[in-house]
Amino acid sequence: ANHKEVAHNILASLGLLGVADRRIGDRTKLDGGDEGNSRVHIKWDDLRFWPGSRRRRPFSNSKCNSGVRTGSAVSKVTDGVMTRKGGGLSGGERRRLSVAMELITEPKIFLADEPTTGLDSAQAEKVVALIAKLAKDRQVPSICTLHQPKTSIWNLLDTFILLAPGGKMCYAGDRSGATEYFKNIGYECPPETNPAEYFIDLVSIDTEDPVKAAADTERIDFLHHQFLDSCTATILSYDDVEMWTPPESGSASRMNKYISTNVSFSSKIRKEMTRISNTINRFASLLQRSLRQNIRNTSVNVLRFGCSAMQAVLFAAIFKSVRDDKPLTKSIADRVALLTYAVVNMSIMSLMKTLDLFARERFVVTREQMRHNYYGFEYLLAKVVSEMPLDTAYVLVHGAILKQLTGLRTSLATLMKTLSLMTVSSVSLGFAIGSLTSSVDTAMSTGVPIMVIFMILGVINPSGVNLDDPPMPIMELLKIASPIKWAIESLVVAEFRDMAFGEKERGLWGNLKDLPRMGALAMVRNGNEVLENLGLGNAKYSQLMKNLGILSCVYLSMSWLGLAFGGPKFIDIAASS
Repeated sequence: ANHKEVAHNILASLGLLGVADRRIGDRTKLDGGDEGNSRVHIKWDDLRFWPGSRRRRPFSNSKCNSGVRTGSAVSKVTDGVMTRKGGGLSGGERRRLSVAMELITEPKIFLADEPTTGLDSAQAEKVVALIAKLAKDRQVPSICTLHQPKTSIWNLLDTFILLAPGGKMCYAGDRSGATEYFKNIGYECPPETNPAEYFIDLVSIDTEDPVKAAADTERIDFLHHQFLDSCTATILSYDDVEMWTPPESGSASRMNKYISTNVSFSSKIRKEMTRISNTINRFASLLQRSLRQNIRNTSVNVLRFGCSAMQAVLFAAIFKSVRDDKPLTKSIADRVALLTYAVVNMSIMSLMKTLDLFARERFVVTREQMRHNYYGFEYLLAKVVSEMPLDTAYVLVHGAILKQLTGLRTSLATLMKTLSLMTVSSVSLGFAIGSLTSSVDTAMSTGVPIMVIFMILGVINPSGVNLDDPPMPIMELLKIASPIKWAIESLVVAEFRDMAFGEKERGLWGNLKDLPRMGALAMVRNGNEVLENLGLGNAKYSQLMKNLGILSCVYLSMSWLGLAFGGPKFIDIAASS
């Protein structure tokens, strides 16, 4: 069977194929969503078999082609709108759906805490039967906690553990031998009685009647000590068995050591190749999912393209002095402002989109990381790579219109390269903020002030810079962390380096006339002097771009740390015990 048939069979066994386009009443049951968001559209065809999962493995080739998405069977169930309003899926349907989501991938071990709670007897039997089939067909150890299973469910179990209050173990072993064991110690299951219910009654305490409670406690202590005695006898019976091992000659020992060494080396190579292959497969799956998510947001993408084009036209209309012929001295401030507006506009658009998207995906990413489907760095790298084509397209539209309608001296390639790297840095900053916050509202509330600060500190003052009055250390540190600063400085250096102004010698009167409006820049004679007055005389475009790239890597590292250490915390039961 292919992957669609596998998914179809699992969901059909759970009675979920008919549940299509439904509304789920409480979205927190599935993804721990934010109660402040009343509606969120979920495209569940992103549910996949994760190839090379860190603690899971995909279906074998005979069952499914690893790394492909589930088909219409899954989409039919899960493509819907989750909202707090409306009736939606019942509690039982939600429980069966959560079991199905776990069974779609092939786990190395399956743990289920009360999988039948909230289900009627028929559906409870279907769920347990599917889990039992999983354990037998795929050789996956399955452990479930069940309360009062009916007879048909009891017959599906291979082994069971009977726990009394206080964690006292009264039985652990084969289900088929349980009835005989309790009969031998004086507790025979009555005829036509469900053994599961009988055994549960044996370890129950009537807390309302002190006399019965004392008798129940005494019975539980007896059952507990009887079981411990039986375990001790079983262990002692193995102590008298002497294990025979054949003697080894010297040559045989050396040969075995040689074979063991070569087998171990080959095994290490295979493991390393498998690890690399799994990493590539996981990254490819994440990248494919991210690209499909971008393609789905058609209306948002069209709107962003339109905004980028309209803003470029607006900027060109505002700064008319940036003409297509030879540059003039009076256009210096407008050129700096035009480049600044372009950088700030693209940076804010990239950051806001990333904050909204990543913060909404955080719950799904956390859940998938809890299942060890992939590493946080693989997810971040896939998101950055998937965002690059769209962001580059926005930059191309914005930059091409600016270049066409204005007289910017810098080339279109330089303009695109700078704005593209700046958007990558802004996206990385958005990932960092989103990974360190817990909700969309928190991410927005944090991201907007940070971007405003970076914008204020990153903007160049066209009237010049006073090098004798250095900023405070904290201000300098914030400037270094601003992607807007590095992008603006890069474009300004590319625009004014070796620029020659087109007007004739203006004389002293011309310079004094422009002094109130242009400040120190009214006295400059070429582009290099402009850079000197702006504090960028020794700045190089390549070094500024390198700093912007390093800043992007720093923000990506912060995002990885946020995903790695900012998730849910768990108690180490082994250590606490």
